[in-house]
Amino acid sequence: MLEVGLLGRLVSVVVRLVTKERLRAVVPWAGLSLLFVLTSVLVGLFGFVNDSERVTIGAHAATVSPTFDGHATVDLGAVLPRLRIPTNAPGGIGVNVDVQETDAGNLTELLTRDTLIASQPDGEIGRIQQVVQEMAVDNAVAGAGSGLLVVVVVATLWTALGARRRSELWHLVHRHERRTEHRMIVVLVAMLITIASIYGPGRMRQPDVPPTQWQPLFKLLPEMSFDDRLKTVEVASGFSTTGGVGVIRTLVETYRKSTELYGRLKDRVADVAPQLHQPNENEKVALLVSDRHDNIGIDGFAAAVAKAGGAKLLIDAGDDTSSGQSWEAFSINSLRQHFKDFKVVAVAGNHDAGGHIEGSMRKAGFTVLDSKPVEVEGIRFLGDSDPTRTGLGSADSPGDETIEHQSQRLADIACDQPEDKRISTMVVHDPSSFADTAARGCATLLLSGHLHRQVGPEHRVVDNRAVTTYTNGTTGGAAYAFALGYTLRKPGEVTLITYQKGLPVGLQAVTAQPSGDVTVGPYTPLGS
Repeated sequence: MLEVGLLGRLVSVVVRLVTKERLRAVVPWAGLSLLFVLTSVLVGLFGFVNDSERVTIGAHAATVSPTFDGHATVDLGAVLPRLRIPTNAPGGIGVNVDVQETDAGNLTELLTRDTLIASQPDGEIGRIQQVVQEMAVDNAVAGAGSGLLVVVVVATLWTALGARRRSELWHLVHRHERRTEHRMIVVLVAMLITIASIYGPGRMRQPDVPPTQWQPLFKLLPEMSFDDRLKTVEVASGFSTTGGVGVIRTLVETYRKSTELYGRLKDRVADVAPQLHQPNENEKVALLVSDRHDNIGIDGFAAAVAKAGGAKLLIDAGDDTSSGQSWEAFSINSLRQHFKDFKVVAVAGNHDAGGHIEGSMRKAGFTVLDSKPVEVEGIRFLGDSDPTRTGLGSADSPGDETIEHQSQRLADIACDQPEDKRISTMVVHDPSSFADTAARGCATLLLSGHLHRQVGPEHRVVDNRAVTTYTNGTTGGAAYAFALGYTLRKPGEVTLITYQKGLPVGLQAVTAQPSGDVTVGPYTPLGS
């Protein structure tokens, strides 16, 4: 009985609160809000499903379009079959990737390049996700703008009519009910005919081509073994699939070799983790990489070393690519994806020259050093990208300045800093670019790459100030300027750098061997 009484009182309170006057005041705002939401959702959703963006994916220009079929579908053109893989995204959001032109010299080079990139797809997946998110945000903003416009127009017309005119229209409608109903029916029929004329013809025609039939990749090649990722890949049935089985088999084999080696290297990091110097609560650790030369396969290993060594900062000494072309942005995409929780300090190498790679670095949020002192994670950096331009297999081309001039210029900048703002770490690509700074003792630690072999750490004291120079070996295991492949051409090296109060106090190199083994160098304390 007590509950019934309370319920009755609650109903009574609600009845007293909900009056006609209050309803009349609330209904217009509620109607406008509903109109805004409906218009925004419809316009935004319509724009999103019909949107597309032209981007660089892997070694190709490609057009990315969102779908709601729950799959990422890759259209490789008329010769190779289409592929698809479940996205497992909320709302069944998928994506179509229409692969288009490339600068590869021949089909074999192109397929090998694509397969090796596909074996380490995290960077490109992250890039596609970013593109789809940007399209969703853009269309959501457009939908909200359209909704606001409709609400403003409706509210303006409502206000312009005035209460008297609205009352007259209301009574007019009620005095001519039949006529109004007839007009509403005519308008509704006209709308239906218009919609049918726009969307109907294409739906009524019978398609000349039967719907695409998909089969799992492992059924196409039952004699081969597949990892969990490949087991979810489906291939569009047809001539391009059956006629290209040999090509597909070769690509899968290349993929398998790549994932096996780099997966083994990544797993081995856990075994050698006890050999890594662990920072105390007052220390910070950075990971140094250089000369990756498009070898995104090594990034998982580098990230595993960073995690095992307690690193929170990535220092990139350049030559992430082989020729600095726009399609090589996949190398930066991979680095960003594997180190997405890290601050990244970077310079471009001589094989990155041309502006495309530095642009990709900045777009990825990297701090690209440009001859101005900058503080990141409490560490004072100075550096600059390499002025020399070197293509894949081509001779060096001079840039805006020589290496010698860059070395002198950076030294002047470093030596102009007050003692309490001394440069903690200089990062360049070519060790010749830090020669003058090291000789004058104007930076504590000077880092580089370029030589594809480790040099140092070498310690000296200049004017009672400790100076250490260090050149990291090639992280990508590059023998020359190209390292993208399913094997390492030579050992791949990363270096853990320990800092205390913004100053370097120790170095430790970790090396990935072509055999799949991982070796850890000794921890070398640095002089203060």
